[in-house]
Amino acid sequence: MIQITEMELLQTGEQLRSEALAIAKYTTCAQQTTDPKLQQIYSTIADRHRGHYETILRSVQNLAGQRQF
Repeated sequence: MIQITEMELLQTGEQLRSEALAIAKYTTCAQQTTDPKLQQIYSTIADRHRGHYETILRSVQNLAGQRQF
């Protein structure tokens, strides 16, 4: 069984918040610009951060599923 420290859990939560903020930021940028090329770039960056967020979340969920209470 893998165990993570409280500090690692706090850092993981902070990383999730950072990724969520980046998703919101670039999604907003894509919605507010009128340049189609920039819209695509911002959307691609938002999607990349969404992938990071989902990967981190899955890792945490897998660890939680392995935990024995």
